[in-house]
Amino acid sequence: MKSKKNNNLTLIERKLLKFFDRPSLRIRIPRLAINQSKRPLIKNWPNFCEPWTIEQILEQGYNWGIRTGRKIGNYYLIIIDLDNIWAQEIIKTASYIRTNKGIHCYILIKELPKSGHLFNKYGSKIGDLLSLGKQVVGIGSLHQSGISYHLKQRRHNSAWFIKLESLEELTKFCQEREIFLKKTN
Repeated sequence: MKSKKNNNLTLIERKLLKFFDRPSLRIRIPRLAINQSKRPLIKNWPNFCEPWTIEQILEQGYNWGIRTGRKIGNYYLIIIDLDNIWAQEIIKTASYIRTNKGIHCYILIKELPKSGHLFNKYGSKIGDLLSLGKQVVGIGSLHQSGISYHLKQRRHNSAWFIKLESLEELTKFCQEREIFLKKTN
């Protein structure tokens, strides 16, 4: 029997889930209670291949995470995670994932950047750039507040990912939005 949450996904979200439904990208994480961690349930999760499909993870009452910094074809998947009430206006992309506090912006890039914190022009932390060894909660998962993670598109049939060739392009993309990176590892 399919979970009710999984049945509430749009057709476009189901297509996006198929893209992420790879053992090297998906990872089981707990459905959270207040003040619990979003960390995966599996020890040594960055090196673990998840045997369950996303559908199985959701059906069993778990959330799922997307591992970042992983190679997809000739690109690495990284995610801009903005936890800011103005995140939608800041990012200015056609597609993003709505989260409890902000958004996730999926980026495919040919050069792997390091993870880091993101700041606005005033020096206030507004989010994180998530690369190798990090993960974010995936579409169809449920936040402890009851809000589901879902895809928002400003234009019909807009691309799910921003594609960039270099770290220089990533820096320019962020600076155009007045987002500044401080590397953490």
